[in-house]
Amino acid sequence: MKSLLLTGSGGFVGGNLKKIFNEYKIFSPRSFELDFTNENLVASFFNEHDADLIIHCGSIGGARGLQDKDTTVEDNIKMVDNILKYKNKDTYTVLFGSGAMYGKQRPLKKVSEDEIGKVVPYDLYGKSKVLISEMVDKRADVLCLNIFGCYGYDEKETRFPTYAIKRKLENKPIEINQNVVFDYLFIEDLAEIIKQLIKIKPEKNIINVTPTESISLLEISNIVNSFSDNKVEVVIKNLELNNEYTGSNSRLLHYLPDFKFTPYKEGLFKLYEYIKAN
Repeated sequence: MKSLLLTGSGGFVGGNLKKIFNEYKIFSPRSFELDFTNENLVASFFNEHDADLIIHCGSIGGARGLQDKDTTVEDNIKMVDNILKYKNKDTYTVLFGSGAMYGKQRPLKKVSEDEIGKVVPYDLYGKSKVLISEMVDKRADVLCLNIFGCYGYDEKETRFPTYAIKRKLENKPIEINQNVVFDYLFIEDLAEIIKQLIKIKPEKNIINVTPTESISLLEISNIVNSFSDNKVEVVIKNLELNNEYTGSNSRLLHYLPDFKFTPYKEGLFKLYEYIKAN
């Protein structure tokens, strides 16, 4: 059985990938068990463990409504630097970028990977992701996948798809502070994209992982509302659209031209049934 080092398994993406990549023997130390910003601890870990694949989901900052720590840039770079320094040189490593690296202080409308670094992000999390992408650009042993939005099982209750579904199930109004257009990728699609790309090892290794179709919060609410006859009210507090947050997937589809994204209605219904059952 091949082995996988998975960081950030306590988070939404990492927790789901831990369940999905079950064909691997998984090492998934939590941050309180292994601090990946500590070079000596990371060196000791790799002296004792050999991984055939690394998926680094661990990250600091980027939480909505919370200010990034002063050390966000330094800590995120240290984690990646330590992993790449002490891993086996042939071990393929998957990292995650973010739409924030394009500068989310402005509308992002299907931005392409070529735009990375042209606008400096205001937030420290976004800055750290830009610097990491520059560190790993063109490395044959690294794949950096930029997520703009991802939804699915066991995401935070404040994430909009889960929030909307819970309000629906509780027969309460779905409240939208300000409508916005997102690229929301279903977590099962993200896992499948990773599985396919690690076989290909793309030459252009920094790739937006976004669905072709974008969606607004209002459209998500209307889809969720269609799952049963009892409709709930949808309230938009600020009628002006917020900045769009979408990325181009042309590079992704160059490598995976036949990839079929889960339609929003299908993915949201899977999440609806999961939340209802749990």
